[in-house]
Amino acid sequence: MADWYVVQVRGGQENAVVAALRRTAGTGALEECFSPRWRTQRKIRGEWQSVERLLLPGYVVAVTDAPRELDEALRRVPGFTRLLRNERGFTPLDKDEVAWIGRHAQGADRVIPLSKAVKAGDEVVVVEGPLKDRWFQVKRIDRRRATAYVEMDFLGRKKEVPIGLMVIAKQSV
Repeated sequence: MADWYVVQVRGGQENAVVAALRRTAGTGALEECFSPRWRTQRKIRGEWQSVERLLLPGYVVAVTDAPRELDEALRRVPGFTRLLRNERGFTPLDKDEVAWIGRHAQGADRVIPLSKAVKAGDEVVVVEGPLKDRWFQVKRIDRRRATAYVEMDFLGRKKEVPIGLMVIAKQSV
């Protein structure tokens, strides 16, 4: 199985770097390249619409067995790109980080779907989506923005990331 490496990019350039990397990297150098996203609902001009946001702004994930070839391909990509490394070499994500992203951001587009919940008294009960059995991971909720913030390990640090959460109904207690 190939390792997952993190490429740091200038904020707002994630999609352009993913497209350029897919073009410039050789067929053996890159298995998958994506910038994980999360889906939520926003009220735009009075109507609820589905929108996608970046899960990790400024970062792109590249899945490869050949990090040196990936680094060479990044040199041909215009703009700021940097394959993260430490003193021992290129640093892949650890297994727990890969599992977290893989479990939540499924499919070819790597988008975390919107979770749906009902309000029962003072509690919010998730009935559908990736937060259904992982409520203990939620650190805070912003109901106005239809967002739950969960804690994940990323690059050896705890990071609070958003996941879409829509309260769809109130349940009588």
